[in-house]
Amino acid sequence: MPGRLLILGAGGHGRAVADLAQACGFTVIGFTDRAGRGRGAGVLGGDEDLEALVRSECADGALVGVGATALLRRAELFQHLRSLGLGAPALVHPRAVTSPSCRIGEGAVVFAGSVIGAVVEVGDNAVLYSGVLAEHECRIGEHAYLSPGVILSGSVEVEAGAFLGAGAVVLPGLRIGKDAVVGAGAVVTRDVSAGQTVMGSPARPRAASEAS
Repeated sequence: MPGRLLILGAGGHGRAVADLAQACGFTVIGFTDRAGRGRGAGVLGGDEDLEALVRSECADGALVGVGATALLRRAELFQHLRSLGLGAPALVHPRAVTSPSCRIGEGAVVFAGSVIGAVVEVGDNAVLYSGVLAEHECRIGEHAYLSPGVILSGSVEVEAGAFLGAGAVVLPGLRIGKDAVVGAGAVVTRDVSAGQTVMGSPARPRAASEAS
């Protein structure tokens, strides 16, 4: 049954995760944040206070609410939760559509309007924002971040920590490598290597002049 959650991160993504948690029937008891109590309404302390806050506030679990601007930090916080033995429930918005055969990992969040097809696997701590379409047999790795409107056109593999910008489209059977970045609106027509950044339609590696 839904319980009481802390959200790690009090910025825009953290507030969106809190809204999602409430839509799923959880009670959000507050936020932690690197900036501590000075960071907006409901912030109970810093990230380092998590264990004490769970005890004092009787939280049943916690979720990572740090967004796309700090992808490495997202993974670190999730591992911190695990080291403390804290549960991180998967959240699926009531207005998302999920196949009975899909699997959604611990701490993953699926926002409204997303469609998760047959035999899709969503890894731990992954983010699928509003309107993401992941067709049959896609695999989305842990800590991956799919922005609003991303389309995975079947049998796509998104490896751990990859980021896909808003409206990106990945053609069937392709792989997005670990920690790769796909720019907003890109159309991916070939595999993307680990750590690579691609942009455009068709998507191409970002030039050195654009990276500076």
